[in-house]
Amino acid sequence: MIPESPRVIRPGFDEPLTDVQRLFIVAFDPGWTTGWFVCRVALDELRTAGLRGVALAAADPSVFAWRAGSFKGSEPWQAELMMALVRGTWMHGGGEFALGAESDLFIVVGEDYKSRMIGDDASVLSPVRIQAMFRMLSWRAPFPWVLAGIPDAMNTFTDHRLRMFNLWSGVAGAEGEHQRDATRYGALYLRRAADPQWLQFIESKMPWLHDEEKQKPKTSK
Repeated sequence: MIPESPRVIRPGFDEPLTDVQRLFIVAFDPGWTTGWFVCRVALDELRTAGLRGVALAAADPSVFAWRAGSFKGSEPWQAELMMALVRGTWMHGGGEFALGAESDLFIVVGEDYKSRMIGDDASVLSPVRIQAMFRMLSWRAPFPWVLAGIPDAMNTFTDHRLRMFNLWSGVAGAEGEHQRDATRYGALYLRRAADPQWLQFIESKMPWLHDEEKQKPKTSK
């Protein structure tokens, strides 16, 4: 049997109007339903204006663009779709990753899941299994993998703050909660990336930035 080609899910961003260094974040809330969030932000704008400033400029795709959604299915299928979204963002999100130190940045965020339930319901550990499958599929990929703490994300980005930052998506109630939780995880790292020290640390985990043979500047479009 011929192996199936790797799936690719494009994020659906508008093309950026300017060529500047950008940060891409793909975040997941895995489980019975897996929520996802993907964004692209101009780094200089994030450093200057912070998350609030770039989020409120969301109408300008050169500054900030984002999408969120969810999918259901078997656990292996969901892990494959997670990888498909990462591939699609890397390949079709409008980024450049072959310029050495001038390349764009890319981070994938998972959930720091800790079960506090006791029982034999197998679905309780679904997030753990799906993330493990995703990590197996992505173990050769060069992007940094980080985890968002659930209480930290929930307390920092309440529903009110998601609305205030123009980051609210999905229908009200449980049906839209998974994609909003993924948005909270992504937003947590967007805010963290405005810290130069943390950004320098995470850049050290991106091997495409350190290719000495690709130290060429970006060109204006």
